Amino acid sequence: MATDIPQLDVEVPEISQVAFVVEDVEDGMDRFGAVLGVGPWQLYRFEPPALHDTTYRGEERDYSMILALATVGDTMIELIEPLTGPSIYTEHLEEHGEGLHHVACFAFEDAPSVVEEFEEAGMPVLQSGVYEETPYWYFDTAERLNGVIFETADNVDALPEPDGTYP
Repeated sequence: MATDIPQLDVEVPEISQVAFVVEDVEDGMDRFGAVLGVGPWQLYRFEPPALHDTTYRGEERDYSMILALATVGDTMIELIEPLTGPSIYTEHLEEHGEGLHHVACFAFEDAPSVVEEFEEAGMPVLQSGVYEETPYWYFDTAERLNGVIFETADNVDALPEPDGTYP
């Protein structure tokens, strides 16, 4: 089986984020807060016009979601509630229900070259977009990483102030 796994010339400097898809972001924040003490949360609405140039499975598609972000140590915890349009988040909820969706690294010096490496290795971009000035890409790694998708983004420091906080 290991012979089917391509060797990428990518070294992940850190896991910046662990993300979960949830049906209801407020309920998710309450559960993660109660069980693991995670919080406070920063809330972002990823929707047009701030969210643009979106793709889903190789086609231009509109979708939107609410994100809740909190930090545990040096790792960002993300909860994603899909709002509109088909996406890898709605797919996950339909096929698996709530749960672990992806891990991400935002510490690459050249994220576009990482995108190239994954695509050349046969793990294409499943979904992408740009939020304000921050492009992001999710790769088709689930089969090779036990159901987990890998994400990267560029210019993460340019994220605007959150739309709200919780609690």
